[in-house]
Amino acid sequence: MILQDKIKVFCYLGLLPFISIPIISWVSPKIAYDYGLFILFLNWSLVMAVFMAGTLWGMALEQKKSILPSVLTFFLLFLILNLHIFGDSRPSVLIILSLLIVYELIYRYEKKLIINLDWYQKLRFHLTFSIRICHLLMIAFIFSNNT
Repeated sequence: MILQDKIKVFCYLGLLPFISIPIISWVSPKIAYDYGLFILFLNWSLVMAVFMAGTLWGMALEQKKSILPSVLTFFLLFLILNLHIFGDSRPSVLIILSLLIVYELIYRYEKKLIINLDWYQKLRFHLTFSIRICHLLMIAFIFSNNT
């Protein structure tokens, strides 16, 4: 398996929790609440966003570009983590919206760094688009099952 294929496999494996958690939540809200799938979704989203921000940092250093966007992304993620830990224990639309914005910022900055890799730009577009949809599905789930 060539490196490009391995990257695609790992990227799509990382997308599976983003897709499966909203699907399970919509199919069975009882399971979603009993097993804390909302918290699992938030935790997974935070971990993946931190990972992506770290890769941006590395790419920026390698290309001798500013790491300021990566540092600001880490700062935003730190604020979101604090809101998640110390905020209201109920599902928070604010946290999901914040993560959605962070993924958009990561995508836009990464797009500037990966100019010569068309296949990777397409892959990142598809992944980020899917992640956006999954975050919006979780927001809709919260509003439709608000008790």
